[in-house]
Amino acid sequence: MTKWEYKFVQIDVNLSPILKLARWGVTVPGEAKPRTTMEGVESHVNDLGKDGWELVSTLNGTDQHGVITRAILFMKRAV
Repeated sequence: MTKWEYKFVQIDVNLSPILKLARWGVTVPGEAKPRTTMEGVESHVNDLGKDGWELVSTLNGTDQHGVITRAILFMKRAV
């Protein structure tokens, strides 16, 4: 039977109708500054994939106007 470990990654985002204008942010353990571009966040998620993490679900949080401000990525990998 496969055993799993889980990781939860929080991504802060202030979405704009034009994604390239959105403000992104993810704090990466071991890095002094958060990654603050869509490409930086994408690179972090790709690095997790290279380490064997698989995205299994997401949960979005919104502000009072319904604008997405945060996403939680639920990841798993076999141990």
